[in-house]
This record gives sequence, structure tokens and C-alpha cells, in this order.
Amino acid sequence: MDLPPGPLEQPRLVGVSQEAPSCVPHNPADGARTMTKPLPVPLPLRHLAAASLVALPLSLTTASKVAAQGPNCDEDQPHIVGFVIDAGTESPLAGALVWIETSPQASLTTEVGRFLLCDVGSGNHLVTAARLGYDTLRVQVEADPSIEPVRLRMAPDPIVLEGLEIVTDRFERRRRAVAVPVRTFEQEALARSNYWSAAEFVDMQAGAVTVRCSTRTSITETCVYDRGRIVRPRIFLDEAPLLGGWDELVSLPTSHLYMIEVYRRGAHIRAYTHHFMARAAKTRLAPLPLWF
Repeated sequence: MDLPPGPLEQPRLVGVSQEAPSCVPHNPADGARTMTKPLPVPLPLRHLAAASLVALPLSLTTASKVAAQGPNCDEDQPHIVGFVIDAGTESPLAGALVWIETSPQASLTTEVGRFLLCDVGSGNHLVTAARLGYDTLRVQVEADPSIEPVRLRMAPDPIVLEGLEIVTDRFERRRRAVAVPVRTFEQEALARSNYWSAAEFVDMQAGAVTVRCSTRTSITETCVYDRGRIVRPRIFLDEAPLLGGWDELVSLPTSHLYMIEVYRRGAHIRAYTHHFMARAAKTRLAPLPLWF
């Protein structure tokens, strides 16, 4: 999967909203533009080091936050609006990342597949769409407020999609095998949320009750309530422990993540990046059992 440009900064995500979009998908017969064939890329994408869809370092001190903007641009502002759909089933794809090669701006598609790129400048732009389990799509799109929404048709990768189904089923069986409460949030829920970091998401959406730890020797200053006790959360990223604990979760953007598992109301948290899940799908990963 190809990645957005920028060596150390996260694309500014816009147009992420739970409101109903102002546009609806159009059929080609109604005048909507349909894009399916990838175009050559005139400038090479700058691949980043970290393992995720947006591929940023975990120490994101300079990363911009996700902009919780409305689903519309200014009326006279050059923009690109459209829908990302599965080329095989014609169903909308939520959680796809859409960006312009020459801009730090990006958009995550909503549950109906809608994306919106505001203030992109007039003329034609090379637009890239990426989603785990699908071939990356690059097309030339004209930014014009008077033009109908564009339809980006992404071709599925059957091997990765089949592997994802197998691996996610194995993760689900592992969750069912433990005798503690667990909540799971996948990429669609993460993409729709207005929370920039994984820590914010867990704190506000997963039922965790966070408090300051009682000792100054703790690696992290944040603890959680677990069955009447204050405990330091055990946090894992891509099946490896995060030694920085909650502090590292604070600097981990939700846009990087395919899934978060929250056990015992935050006492044990496991997060998985898009890149890890892509590798897991190809290798048919069998996760190790968990013991509590």
C-alpha cells in the first residue's frame, strides 16, 4: 500500500463527520464521473518509516490533529468531493484515505464512502485513494465546485481480503476465549470518530475510567480503575508491549489503526496498525493466547 507524502508530518484529515453528507452517489448515467484505472505517478511518493496506513513515527510531537470539520467546503472554494466504492460490489468503502500528492491535506471516507478535499486550488490534481485490502488507486481529478461528485472505484485484493477475514476471525476467537470483559473497535468506528489519538478514543468511547497514578516512579502518569483498584494499563501495539504505556497511546493517531481491543475497561489495551494487519493477512497470522 502506498502512503501519503511528508517525511515527518501527518496529513491534515478533513471532512470526517457523522452528519449525513450533502451529496449522494450518482450513477454514470446521471453524469457522475467514474474513475477506475490508475494513472502513472509523475512524482515518487515519499515512503515513511513507521508501520501504518499513514506511516508516521510514534513520537508524533509535530503531527496536526484531525480536523472535525463539517461535510461542506465554502461555496466558491475549489474542492474535490466524491465517493469511494468497491469496484466489484459497488458498495461504499468507509475508512479509505484519500489525498492529493502535492498537499498535506487528506480525507477519510465516511460510512457512505464520501470524501471531501477543500481549498485544493483550481485545475487538475492527482488524487490517491488507499484502503487495506484494496489496490491503491491514483487518478486525475478536476477541482471545480460546479462538477458532479467523482466516483473512485477501488479494485479489491482477494488474497489480502481473504486473509483479513481469516485473521480477524482468529482474533475474535481469542477474545471469546478470555474470561474478562472486552470491547473491540475497528477501522470504520475509528475513522468516524472525532478523537485524534488512541488514548482519547479509549478514554471517551471504551468505558475506561482514567486517573493519575499514585506513584511518581511510574513510567506513565495515567492509570485506570480496574475492579476497585487503580492499576497501570498494559498496552500493546501490533502484539508488542509499549514501554511508554499510556503516554505512547496519547501520541498514536486513530487514523493509523485498523483495530483496538480494550480489556477490563482499559487495564489491558491492544492496538493494531493497518500495516501490521496487512502483513498478518498475507501470512495468515495465528495470534498467541492471552492470559489474565
